[in-house]
Amino acid sequence: MVDHQAQDGWLQVEDFLSGTLVKGDDALDQAVSTARRAGMPPIEVAPTAGKLLMLLARFSGARRVLEIGTLAGFSTIWLARGIPEDGQLVTCEYSPGHAAVARRNIERAGAAHKVSIRVGPALAPGNGS
Repeated sequence: MVDHQAQDGWLQVEDFLSGTLVKGDDALDQAVSTARRAGMPPIEVAPTAGKLLMLLARFSGARRVLEIGTLAGFSTIWLARGIPEDGQLVTCEYSPGHAAVARRNIERAGAAHKVSIRVGPALAPGNGS
């Protein structure tokens, strides 16, 4: 199987779609920037996938969302934007350092009232298991 990330064509298409269909904002840009400054791996979802997550949450009428793996909170912000103001998103992050960065990013995005970050193994007692 060919690794699509190694093909420039795929990256050009993603850049075009992200620039055309997804309007970035300071909160999302900061989430990516703080992740890089914290030495986190560049594995957040693509902007188009983030917008898709938001739309799926919104169109499905989701009021509660569970996310496994928070990293710096990029996808968490997108998902939180897709649920109503009184919705609840629980996200599980193994690393306390990553959770701290995510918490600040989520607060900056104005979504902290919707998001609960559980730190530690997702299946650990007290993390909803």
